[in-house]
Amino acid sequence: MMKAVLVLGLLAAAEGTFTSHWDHWGHHHGWNWWNRNRNPPSRRPTKYDFTTKTPYWSSKSLSNHEHEGPVGEGDERCEAVHLQHVGRHGSRYDDNDDVKDLEELLASKGSAIKNPRYAFLKSWTNPFPTNVEKHLNEVGKEELYKMGARYRRKYGRDILSEDYNPIYHTFQHTWKTRTSRSASAFALSSFQEGRGQLGRDNNEPVAMFCLWNGLEDYDGDKIIRFSDNCPNYDAITDDDNFPGKVQEDIFEKKLEEEVGARVTAKLQLDTSVWKLDFDGLELLYKACMFETVVLDTPRRHSPCAVFEEKDYEMFAFLKDLGEYYEGGHGTQIAQELACPLMSKLLNGLKKYSEDDNEVQAAFMFGHSDTIQPLLAQLGLYVDPVPLTADMPWEQAMARKWRTGVISPMAANVDMVLHRCENAEGVTSWKTELLHNERRIRWPKCGADKTNVQFCSPDDLFTAYPMAGDCKFDEFCKIPQ
Repeated sequence: MMKAVLVLGLLAAAEGTFTSHWDHWGHHHGWNWWNRNRNPPSRRPTKYDFTTKTPYWSSKSLSNHEHEGPVGEGDERCEAVHLQHVGRHGSRYDDNDDVKDLEELLASKGSAIKNPRYAFLKSWTNPFPTNVEKHLNEVGKEELYKMGARYRRKYGRDILSEDYNPIYHTFQHTWKTRTSRSASAFALSSFQEGRGQLGRDNNEPVAMFCLWNGLEDYDGDKIIRFSDNCPNYDAITDDDNFPGKVQEDIFEKKLEEEVGARVTAKLQLDTSVWKLDFDGLELLYKACMFETVVLDTPRRHSPCAVFEEKDYEMFAFLKDLGEYYEGGHGTQIAQELACPLMSKLLNGLKKYSEDDNEVQAAFMFGHSDTIQPLLAQLGLYVDPVPLTADMPWEQAMARKWRTGVISPMAANVDMVLHRCENAEGVTSWKTELLHNERRIRWPKCGADKTNVQFCSPDDLFTAYPMAGDCKFDEFCKIPQ
């Protein structure tokens, strides 16, 4: 009897330890809503790179960042006084057309699957609501809500110490609902909860300003969604000879042949009924991606079951090829696109250092095509050679322009201004650069214009002259 009690006691203790461990994990990574019934969350960060659809909680574990030490040197005392934040919306739902196309494809061709292990795919149906296409999903809400809480903890003694005031704290977003709801989720935990007088939770309403493309007498959103307002960019990237399209087309054929052969063999497809092409592979991959990110469907029960690790990497490289040329270092215009945003950021820092700017924290919420051109203009994640479809695979795998790491869902870039004072009372200004909440070095600042930890507002204009002389309308005009 005593043995039985002891065994039961040990089992209970073990179960308590397990539950405690995963409760801690869920709290740390922002998955408490998944645990409404006090069950330990089963979700873990995916090891697969889903490029720009990678969840924020997964991408952070992939990045290597410099340890954040003090800002001041020697006897300097520094205080964070001003923040410029550019963020991407959180995780979202898929496009309805993609899900519908896969459902129809499997309904018409599923009989070709002869391997009983994958028979479940024959009856695969859309697991997502149909009225939330591309909307912020539960994962995305939690990503931004938890992020806002972290900012409140980090800057609560300096930049965010005062109660919300629309003069000192500004929120802007694009016209897409996923950016406005991301801004709202961030503001809820950073400014609203417990800092006002409304409702049981003492909430404070926060003003949101939408940069809307369709307003009369408004010249479009050139600050956050600049690619939508640059006709020459559209003309260049829509051209059939655009390098990004050419490289993608070449690699698509490689992927179709290599991944298609693996998946066909795994499913034991009757190729007289279904000859798997790139379009079919891509639909399976997208369904796999969103089921993993949104629903945490076990791999063996989702379209992910048909893929191997090399397949994920090939899809990731294909996507990154396009992103590299459309929003990265692959083309000149992509590197210039963010100059209105860069100008706004650097002017905000400089004016605050000159007592000409009352805003303490400016928050802007956009898209992946906001973050990537900004990273490119900053001179970050530059590969030693251009990305191409036929580059050695080892080199492709070692690329720096890996969007699942640099531009996942909820990606962000911060510029934080610090006022420093030494023992003699001399004041200086230092700007800190952070990417996805971790400090990184300024790649173009300093005497040698390379790799310094902090940069003054004046030196930033020297490092990035286009911010002081942004000719957006000029280079966006289609040449006659």
